[in-house]
Amino acid sequence: MPDKQDKITVSLNHISEAFLYEYYVAKGREFTYPEQDEAKPHKDKARELMADGDVKGAQQEWIKAYFENPVDMESILYIISCCKQLGDVDGEYSYTTESYNYCCTRAEMAAYYRNLGWYYLEKYDPDLASACYMYSQLFDETKQAEEEMKFLEKALNKKIDKKTPEELHDILKKNDIPTQANPVTLALLYKAGGEAEAAGEYGQALDCYSMVYDLTQDEEVAERIEKLTNDK
Repeated sequence: MPDKQDKITVSLNHISEAFLYEYYVAKGREFTYPEQDEAKPHKDKARELMADGDVKGAQQEWIKAYFENPVDMESILYIISCCKQLGDVDGEYSYTTESYNYCCTRAEMAAYYRNLGWYYLEKYDPDLASACYMYSQLFDETKQAEEEMKFLEKALNKKIDKKTPEELHDILKKNDIPTQANPVTLALLYKAGGEAEAAGEYGQALDCYSMVYDLTQDEEVAERIEKLTNDK
């Protein structure tokens, strides 16, 4: 059993985050919640600093928010954005690879692949970068990925051939890049949904099931969502 001194305080906002934090971060240590969200003041300060053009200062505040809640994708994605603006290639890659475990929606998965695309472009691997950008569009079509592709074509001075989903899948697999959401994360989200449902927290249960369905299109999950929606 962990000692009491090992108990940590973390500002989690949702039952899904509790399950992710317990599995990926706490690893058996006990944790508790503060009376107030300790991450929020740092997020507010980070936005102020970004508005003033202080990217480095904003990044430090986002990192402080991240320490208060290490599974919060908002903080992680802003840290990654700051890394890009500051030219911190290795830092960007480190946070990007970590973010994979916390991707719970198609939009977050798309961001994961776009961020990998940026990294591989900086590492002078335009073919893998373009594959990542194209694969991101299969999860969530964004203008950002389109613009990155245009930038790539301009830099290479050639048109990049479109690839089928199967071709992109093969390229990513050959480079040891996951091609779908983490199955452990999906299982944790589903389990969190079940616990929330049993506790009568139907809104949070729907959130969890909806995230799983968003990434899997699983019919059983769809039925649970429909039942919860009708019972509300």
